Amino acid sequence: MPGINPPLRIGLLAVYFGLFDAAMPPEFRQERTAFAEAMRTRLEQFGSVVYPGVVDNDEAGREAGLLFARSDLDVIVFVPTMAAPPSYGWEAIRNLPRVPVVAVGAQELTEVPDDYATEEATRRSLTVGLVMFTNVLVRMGRQFTTLVSSVIDDDLDTVLGDTLRAADAAASVTKSRLLTIGKPIAGYMDVEVTGEQLVGLGVEVIDVDPPGIAAAFGAVGDGEVSALVCELRDRFEAGRVDDQVLARSARLALAMKELCRRNDASAGAVNCHGDALRWNPEVGVTACLGVALCTEVGLPFACTGDIPTAIALAMGKRLAGSALYCELYQVDFPGNWILVANGGEGDPTIRAASSDVTLLPEDHYMGDHGPGTAVAFELPAGPATLISLSPLDHSNGWVLVGAEGEILDSKHHAMEGPNGMFRFDSGNVAEAYARWCEAGATHHAAVLPGHQGDVLRLTAGMLRITYTAV
Repeated sequence: MPGINPPLRIGLLAVYFGLFDAAMPPEFRQERTAFAEAMRTRLEQFGSVVYPGVVDNDEAGREAGLLFARSDLDVIVFVPTMAAPPSYGWEAIRNLPRVPVVAVGAQELTEVPDDYATEEATRRSLTVGLVMFTNVLVRMGRQFTTLVSSVIDDDLDTVLGDTLRAADAAASVTKSRLLTIGKPIAGYMDVEVTGEQLVGLGVEVIDVDPPGIAAAFGAVGDGEVSALVCELRDRFEAGRVDDQVLARSARLALAMKELCRRNDASAGAVNCHGDALRWNPEVGVTACLGVALCTEVGLPFACTGDIPTAIALAMGKRLAGSALYCELYQVDFPGNWILVANGGEGDPTIRAASSDVTLLPEDHYMGDHGPGTAVAFELPAGPATLISLSPLDHSNGWVLVGAEGEILDSKHHAMEGPNGMFRFDSGNVAEAYARWCEAGATHHAAVLPGHQGDVLRLTAGMLRITYTAV
């Protein structure tokens, strides 16, 4: 299904220099090739590895670049086996400007022995090869991440894993196609985005107009609707929603999934408050249930036509496994927390293990055909991260705002939607929320489980955007 990304596709770029072959033992090249193969095995725990073999001249670099281009890579990991002309590696990546590069200096020794000799220095010269290549990346204005460690250091896999998770999240943005159903609410300047800004981030948008969603809605078979209604009543607490209301919302959810499939979309944004949904004579309800069911299976949707937040949700869902669309409603000064909640949509995968998903009639936002179906559940207590993404009109850049903290509790059931009490790790809630505003966050955000700040910073770097921690 669209939105369920394939395994991370990693290009391994390992370089070697034959200049020293005559001065080194006969097994030297074989030994350096084995080092590259060991790194390939190490990387395979994180995804699918495309490896063209050791690159030892410019032509081999160009051939590697062609293979990488055909393979639709998510990230290129540069691993020098020794000091080598940086042109070898540059030829492999020069025509792939959007693919993030991770340069890895993985030493085989943890310390320099007292009897270190010239031959050993040549054998272990990968640190020289690393800086030769990174200098060229800086010269060319190419964004990259550098990791320096020992191959026997247990932390290497942890650092590699975090870095490649960031590359995976970045790829979920730069390779995304977003579906929009309804334009943003007029005057909501903080959720607007231009086509130029989206192109700069590598995002493609497919607009579905009111007749388009009406046609997709009408094309859903009655049998499909009945089957989904039965499934929802089995999975969730749905006693408060009558069959007619639930069936209309289920039909809309199925139409949204089909539009994603047909357009190969991985995320999207809806605006229920217009002629696409609530006041569309064919549809006539909100899309809260559709948003929840799509997000659950990896097709996250934002509301009010907010494309930047849809991108943030796609990134967060890929990174953390769950991403809850929300707003920051009210500061509780004595308790030092802020209420995060939404109007009845959500990602059921983030709910507390002890919480059922409850389906409710969305009678706060009635449409031409009455209420839609909202979802409500509690969030689990524990570490969490808030994120918000926004374009910067003055610079044609973007800012990703992140705040680590914790969910203290989830008890505001009268909100009739997912909600939680979030406490910032960075200090007093009033001061932290002021910094959140000053950083450029929008009025929509996403809650991710766990502390994700370090990986988000890496992700932003790979996307060539600003990351601001609150």
